[in-house]
Amino acid sequence: METHPKKEKREGVWGRLGGWAAVAFGGLKFLPGLLKLGKAGGTLISMLVTVGAYALIFPWSFSIGLVAMLFIHEMGHIWAARYKKLPVSAPAFIPFLGALITLKKQPQDAETEAFVALGGPLLGSLGAFVCYLLGGWTGWEVLSAIAALGFIINLFNLLPIHPLDGGRIVTAISRWFWVLGLIGGLVLIIYTKNLILIIIWLMFAFELWATFFSRRRQRVRKVTAGAEIEAASFHQHGYPIPADDHRRRLSMVQYCTLEDHEHWGDVYYPGLGVIHRMNGFLGSFESVWLTKTKVMKDSDGKEIVQMRLEADYTPSDMEASLRKDEAYYKVSPTIRFIYGTAYLGLAVFLIYMLYKLGNLPMLDSTLVS
Repeated sequence: METHPKKEKREGVWGRLGGWAAVAFGGLKFLPGLLKLGKAGGTLISMLVTVGAYALIFPWSFSIGLVAMLFIHEMGHIWAARYKKLPVSAPAFIPFLGALITLKKQPQDAETEAFVALGGPLLGSLGAFVCYLLGGWTGWEVLSAIAALGFIINLFNLLPIHPLDGGRIVTAISRWFWVLGLIGGLVLIIYTKNLILIIIWLMFAFELWATFFSRRRQRVRKVTAGAEIEAASFHQHGYPIPADDHRRRLSMVQYCTLEDHEHWGDVYYPGLGVIHRMNGFLGSFESVWLTKTKVMKDSDGKEIVQMRLEADYTPSDMEASLRKDEAYYKVSPTIRFIYGTAYLGLAVFLIYMLYKLGNLPMLDSTLVS
């Protein structure tokens, strides 16, 4: 592999920044086309930005491989979520932090949560192993470096610390793993002094305290929403359109459907019926207010009344990132054994692969070429 260390030193970071600026300005003409791709376009843009950020430090080949490892990991979560019929967002990449997805509907039991969480490390580890095999077959050392990083990423995510994947997987095994995560995480913090791990550990420790030890009542939150009604609806029923700053209290009915166990909240306007439907809120709404009204015209010239709604909402314990209700964690012994075997087996496999890769020559040229 041809390297140019001297040229690298002459150009430095500023040279890379200049080159990236030229590429960025030249690529702006493709931005409208990417945006038309919707969710896929947003994911692709965040991937390109992340590759560019890593390319300021690492070579292009390694940067692309790193983002590819993150992408494969997140696709494992997406596949698992869709298999469980949970709506999920497209992956978003954040430079130097990683990637993430968001579930639009939370799991209803620990087994489902563990299944979705395990999908990422499983597929991510498989992707890293394939990269390892390709590196041995082709002799291209950068593939071995990418594979090693893939193994590290997935092993790190197996730490039994919420919200890492490991902290979610062990909900179907035993929550005592969380105690191990607290102790082991603290040991790793002392050893590595990793800032990201420190932040995650502190968040996890606070979540445990707030969920299982704090007796403080859930705080009321402000929830805002928007409703749109055709102005003709007001005229047909003989009701005036509210003034811009008119404020009035509205009624709401909360219920849960038997078919899919979805939680809904219907907001009613006097004389017009349901003007807005809220979904996914498991807590209770104490009040809903109309706070602002604006009359607009749509593309067809119809008058549309836009209403701003504001509600006082008290979250349920079921909406917390760590669930407190015991029914959530009821898992059969067979399922516990399956997830325990998969979790510990995957951790042992990743540690073994990293040990094996440690015997391979990781040349400095791999990271500067």
